[in-house]
Amino acid sequence: MSTVLITGCGSGFGEALALAFAKRGDNVIATMRRPETAPASIKNLVAERSSAVTIAALDVNDADARRRAVDLALSRFGRLDVLVNSAGVGASGSLEDMPTSTLNTIFATNFFGPLELMRLALPVMRKQGSGRIINITSVASLFSTPFMSAYCASKQALDAASIALDIESRSFGVRVAAIVAGPFKTGLPAKSLDIAPSEPYAATHGHFKGVFAELEKHAAEDLSPLVKTVLAAASEANPSLRYVVGTDGIPFIPGLLKALEPEQIFALRLTGQQ
Repeated sequence: MSTVLITGCGSGFGEALALAFAKRGDNVIATMRRPETAPASIKNLVAERSSAVTIAALDVNDADARRRAVDLALSRFGRLDVLVNSAGVGASGSLEDMPTSTLNTIFATNFFGPLELMRLALPVMRKQGSGRIINITSVASLFSTPFMSAYCASKQALDAASIALDIESRSFGVRVAAIVAGPFKTGLPAKSLDIAPSEPYAATHGHFKGVFAELEKHAAEDLSPLVKTVLAAASEANPSLRYVVGTDGIPFIPGLLKALEPEQIFALRLTGQQ
C-alpha cells in the first residue's frame, strides 16, 4: 500500500487518478483548489474509505498550501510514496499579445508549482529510500505549436526538469517519470486562459482556432489509457523517462522519441552512474 498525493483532482486526469489509486488500495490525498466543489465521485470515495482517502485544499501556486499538503500526507499516513502533478492550465494566443500576468500564471501552475512540490517531496522520499514522482506533461512538451507558445514552453520546462531530476535522484531510490499525454477530453480547454488576437494575428489565429476545435472534437473521452499508464509509471521497478499515451493520431511522435533515446545514457555517464 502506497501513500499517493495527487494535484488537480477536481476534474479530468486528477479525478480519474484519485479513483484508480484508491481502487488499487492505496492511501490517497486528493487535492484541489476548492474542496467544497469536489466531484461526487471523490466525495463518495471519501465516504466509503475515510480512513484511507482524504480531500485537501491545494492551489499549487500557494507555498503554504503546498507545504500543508505534504505535511498532511506525513501526519496522516507517515510517508509519501507517490506524488502526481496533474494540475495544469492551458492558454492560447500570440506571444506578442500574451500579457505578462498570464505568462506568469501559466508557468506558476504548470512548472513552478509542480517543481516546488517535487522539492518538498524529495527529502521525504530520500529519507525513506524510495519514492516516485509522476508529472503529467503533454505532447506539447515534445514540440511547439503556434499560438500556444506559453503553454508549450511551460510543459517543455516540466519535461526537462523531470528528466534531469530522475537522473539526480535515482541513486536515492527515487524515480521521476513524465507522462506525455495526447489529446483527451478534460476540463482544460474550458478553463484555458485564451487571449483574443490583435489585428495582425487575426487571420492566422482564426485558422488555428478552427483547426484546433476540430482536433478537440476527436479527442479521446476514455481516460483509462492515461490512468493505466500512470499506474504503471508508479509501480514499475525501472520506469521509463517518458510514457507516451493518446498520441496515435500524431505520426511524427515516434520519430521524436527515437531521437531522444540517447539522452538517458548521456546523462547517466555525466553523473558517473553508467
